[in-house]
Amino acid sequence: MQQNRFPYVLRLASILIALFLITAALYYMKVVFVPLLFSIIFAVMLYPFCQRFEKFGLSKGLSAFVAVFLATICLVLLGYLILRQVSIFLHQIPELSEKTNKIIGNIQQYASKNLRMKKTNFADNLQIKITELPGRVAGMFANSLPLILSLLINIFLIPLYVFFLLYYRHFFLEFSYKIFPDSEKILIDDTLEKLELVIKGYIFGQFLDIILIGAVNTIALYLLGIGYTIILGFGLAFLCIIPYLGMVVGSIIVLIVAILTTQTTWQPVTAFFLLWMIHIIDSNFVAPKVIGSRISINPLVAIFILFLFGELWGLSGLFLAFPLAAILKVIFDTVPGLRPYGFLIGEPQKYHLKKHSAVHIKRMQSIQEMKEQTPINEVLPGEPGADPLPGDGQSDL
Repeated sequence: MQQNRFPYVLRLASILIALFLITAALYYMKVVFVPLLFSIIFAVMLYPFCQRFEKFGLSKGLSAFVAVFLATICLVLLGYLILRQVSIFLHQIPELSEKTNKIIGNIQQYASKNLRMKKTNFADNLQIKITELPGRVAGMFANSLPLILSLLINIFLIPLYVFFLLYYRHFFLEFSYKIFPDSEKILIDDTLEKLELVIKGYIFGQFLDIILIGAVNTIALYLLGIGYTIILGFGLAFLCIIPYLGMVVGSIIVLIVAILTTQTTWQPVTAFFLLWMIHIIDSNFVAPKVIGSRISINPLVAIFILFLFGELWGLSGLFLAFPLAAILKVIFDTVPGLRPYGFLIGEPQKYHLKKHSAVHIKRMQSIQEMKEQTPINEVLPGEPGADPLPGDGQSDL
């Protein structure tokens, strides 16, 4: 006897309520979730180094401490270099705003003399806004003191979380076995193995690719005489995670900054084309070698999750968006009931982009449905190998 399933409307309402509660929890509990998620990602990234230190003869606790300590030093040095560039930028905001106003004024004069275009209030209002920019930036930093305090707390909290996640890793593994039935242990091991591979392969590979390409971008901008090389170089490398859109937006930002910080025309143009050459070489040769068999996320979902987590968690959400998307795709692809959502996150295949792709998809769906149908028994009743007929004299005892 089949059990009565809930109506579709009730199931849909339950899913929407669950999504709303999860989103609300992620937003209001971001102080708890953000450091923990960063810690989990860093712990998995540092796990191979921790294992290597254990093979050298160090204890589990000492190996975890050394791995966390060295990683913290590297990140603090990188953060110091970026903050130094930011401080230089803040001191030069008045000079940059004055130069920007001059460029806008020259464009207005050229348009009115050579193109017979009338002056509009938009350019004048833009110049006023740029003149007021230094005061607004100072007010913004004054209002961001709670954010800076939270950042300092996380600087000390995340390494502590990472240490205990590495030190107690087998304790948490046994906990996951205890909360699931025995039949799910194989699925748990498979999921954890794939998560480890995706974090070490995709996330660590992306992180390493950002470091390498960011360093190359920084050196190229420095040799061309462009200002704020570290911020622009590593910022552009980070934006390139977003398919298509990231490089376009990043290169435009670099072009604008290059125009403001140089006195010639060839420097911004050369920087623009050189960065595009670096990006093409990276996407076709460097990234496949560094990242390997990475999980592909389609551009529409990538942009959506970037804005979603940016709205939920601010700057931290921008850093966590793609690692979380990669982790969710692994979970969705592993759990049978969630595989359609993993398919939705992934990148479309080549046949999805062709002209007659709808016909191809329907044909594939028909073939799949035919394979899943129960075949008709070709053996006639009463023949050897057939099911016994009812009332054929066989005892039910």
